[in-house]
Amino acid sequence: MMTHTKYDHIEPGMLTLFRLAYIIWLLVVITGWIVWFFSWGDVPFLDRVSGSVNVVLLLAYLFSGRLQRRLGRWYLPLGLLVASVGAVTVAALHAAWAIYIGVPPEQLTGWEFIPQVLILVVIVSVQYGFRGALIYVMSMAALQAAVMFTVVSYAIPSAFMTSVNNVLPVRLVTTASPFDIVTVMIVFELIGFPIIAVAVVGLTGGQKKERRALTAKNIKLTQYATTIERLAISQERNRLARELHDTLAHTLSAVSVQVEALKKQLERDPNSPTSAKETVKQLRELTRNGMKESRGALKALRASPLEDMGLILAMQQLVDAMSDRSGMTITLALLGDIDDLQPEVEQSIYRITEEALNNANRHTQAKQIDVVLQRNEDGLMLIITDDGCGFDPDTVSSDGHYGLVGMRERATLCNGELVVESKPDAGTIIKLIIGV
Repeated sequence: MMTHTKYDHIEPGMLTLFRLAYIIWLLVVITGWIVWFFSWGDVPFLDRVSGSVNVVLLLAYLFSGRLQRRLGRWYLPLGLLVASVGAVTVAALHAAWAIYIGVPPEQLTGWEFIPQVLILVVIVSVQYGFRGALIYVMSMAALQAAVMFTVVSYAIPSAFMTSVNNVLPVRLVTTASPFDIVTVMIVFELIGFPIIAVAVVGLTGGQKKERRALTAKNIKLTQYATTIERLAISQERNRLARELHDTLAHTLSAVSVQVEALKKQLERDPNSPTSAKETVKQLRELTRNGMKESRGALKALRASPLEDMGLILAMQQLVDAMSDRSGMTITLALLGDIDDLQPEVEQSIYRITEEALNNANRHTQAKQIDVVLQRNEDGLMLIITDDGCGFDPDTVSSDGHYGLVGMRERATLCNGELVVESKPDAGTIIKLIIGV
């Protein structure tokens, strides 16, 4: 199994900073070319060429999307390595050329090397933290010391021979040697760059922690949303299973009983079709009712009316359709501002109302149903009252009928509470209460 570390990804903005820094450095190099053009001999030609090649190659690398995709996690480290080696190489060539033409040691310290390394130290600090920055600074100091001391060792004798031949004026008589100047510069880097790294890590550490915490919260939120979606799908399947059981299964059971009765009637008195005709008529009514209820259940499988019409129109359509289909008198009252409810709240209100109306139609023989949805400063309340035969909520709940389990689950999904008040022969009141 592949393991991932915190360094596998590139911190946001690092590549942009890297590219921007070297675009600015390219402008500096172009400025150097302009100075060289108007003051021939004062600016080393070799320094201009090496600096230009270094910056151009590095920018080509940084803007190569193909290399970034192929190298993956190694793209940024390799870019830092190329930039670091390039900076040390350019600084060494500059020092060698300066010594050769007789620049005093205090003017060939390589301080122009500092800005490039400073940019790289900042990037390493943000990406890899203080420990990574410290390792980087020490590695760069060791590389610079090895290269610069080697260059100085070979360049000084060459410059001396040039002075003897009077080709170029060389001023090697000074109180400080190139070795001393290079040593001072490296010591300065070993002290100064870690301090800068500490400052950078301190400034960006809080942002990185907040970003990681936000990422973790987003992951948890995604997992929670997925869980809620799966739970909603599961509940909807259970509701449809109950719907089909209460419609198609009941209808088929009744048809089976009537067919058996018709068979016995024909066996008992095949010459008297009167009773058989009555049974056939009942079978036809049962079949028609079963088909109508099955169509309603299949219609519920389609997209929710809430998605097309919104809560108010969907509730009105639901009430009108149930009233036409069942013959019950159903009134709907919408009180207060209910236009800006959360989707899960609207879904729960609609489905609980639908379940309550279906239950009243199938089980309670209700004639009048009142549906009231009101919103005030205390919260939201859905009240569904019918004049049916009523039932014992405790007994029905344990049986799993009437859809009360699903209704309570929907109430929980929107942080609400479902209250059922009913007694045999006393009607039923269902309340969904959702706080502010």
